[in-house]
Amino acid sequence: MLNKERLIGQLRKGYSPLDGCPREELNTVFNKTFKPLVDKKDLDFFFEIFETNEAYLRAWGFLGIYNILKDKKIEDEKKRSRLHKIIIDLLNDNREIDYYGGKIEIQTPLRDHHIKRICELDKKLIFEPVYEYIQSSEIKTDEVIGELLENVLSKVPDPRIESIILKHARTVDEKDFIAKFHIINAYENLGKFYQLNEKSLITDIFKHYLNDIEEDQSESTEVNESRKLEIVNRKRRLKENIFKVAAELDLDLEKETLTFLDELTHPYNALKQIAKRYENNERFKSIFLRKLEESENPNFIKDILIAIIVLRNNIKNWKDLIIENLNKYQLCDGDLIEEMQTINFFSDEMLVKFLIEGEDWHLEFIREFLTNNPEILNDWVQFRNEFIKILTFLKPVNESWDKYPNLKKKKELVLKLLVDLEKKDMVEYCLDNFLNLKDSELRKIALFALIKLGNEELWLELKSLLKNNNDAADFFKKFWRSLERREWKFYY
Repeated sequence: MLNKERLIGQLRKGYSPLDGCPREELNTVFNKTFKPLVDKKDLDFFFEIFETNEAYLRAWGFLGIYNILKDKKIEDEKKRSRLHKIIIDLLNDNREIDYYGGKIEIQTPLRDHHIKRICELDKKLIFEPVYEYIQSSEIKTDEVIGELLENVLSKVPDPRIESIILKHARTVDEKDFIAKFHIINAYENLGKFYQLNEKSLITDIFKHYLNDIEEDQSESTEVNESRKLEIVNRKRRLKENIFKVAAELDLDLEKETLTFLDELTHPYNALKQIAKRYENNERFKSIFLRKLEESENPNFIKDILIAIIVLRNNIKNWKDLIIENLNKYQLCDGDLIEEMQTINFFSDEMLVKFLIEGEDWHLEFIREFLTNNPEILNDWVQFRNEFIKILTFLKPVNESWDKYPNLKKKKELVLKLLVDLEKKDMVEYCLDNFLNLKDSELRKIALFALIKLGNEELWLELKSLLKNNNDAADFFKKFWRSLERREWKFYY
């Protein structure tokens, strides 16, 4: 009992959710008192200090509960019932607490501070208390309610949730763009489980939110530039999210979406979803094609090309458009490459051409492509042969790399890919590269591949060769020591 009171006394000194607090006294409390209690997995202790009803002890209490339960479930029904009440009490607790987030002192309501931790716990543990909390009282729809709708209730296929989201969607403050953002995401989550019943009402909500965004001028009265930018960004994110989710849920926002796309000039990665929704709509197709001609923003072009892949059955020259813009803007984006690969856009000949030309963007493209499609290096014979040709090429000592345009960069790429893709069937080629190349960085990559991927037979051959090659032996020893210092991690 005395020990428990002593521990509680330590926790009453203040609250810090992280190590590194500017107040050394709180660092000591965190490291010497809180962490050992968490390590003991003493859930009952943290239940007890939460139930003291002191704000800072509640902060410590739920932090401990979260740390214990984030990778553990509760089987005991009494403890589940106790946690149920604690979550409801916490969500109703608006008392302010002070703590340090890094070196900055933060003041926030207790419920706001712990909301993300609540949402990260097992949905089977927290669904019922969250549902009870939202249903039991006339609570104001705010960011916390939005988080609970998006990250807890809408992630469980329960038919009761659609009406709850609709209730809060209607009562949220017209300027609370964060809560609205959460509500839109909640509808998106729920729509993944089943067809929503109130699509016409949801459509009205979405249109109402768009109207609120257009009418709101709160940023114009702001003197603080960072605050002004924050409001603008929140409104933009909400607007873009509305059109994305409306397309996914098949809501009737065609007119509004056309206007939005017509005015769009910046990257927007939801063009794919919109293209799917309006795949057979000629007006949408014409907007996408016009934007492709007008824009010079590579990131925006990438998004448009992904949309054109969706619309390809209605665009005769779609392949030419993709190749033309791929080359014009030297696009190496992983999402675009993945979309192109899903429709088998690439060919052996195309990748060989990229490897032979060997511009920086070609090589970056190849690395991105092979990282996501490693089987290609075995399946595409022409590309594999060209790959091995570069791997086995050894520049004469008396010649400059300048005589072989881009070859040094190609050599570097293929050696790195052997490591990245763990190509043990090709690692034997690295032995000659290590022994005969004079470029230090290339030799390091080749040697690392030998160490990481080589078999015992290859290592014995290397050991034998090093006995008669002082330069290589010295290089090997220095590199080995550097790997030991880096705990066998090699960065290139």
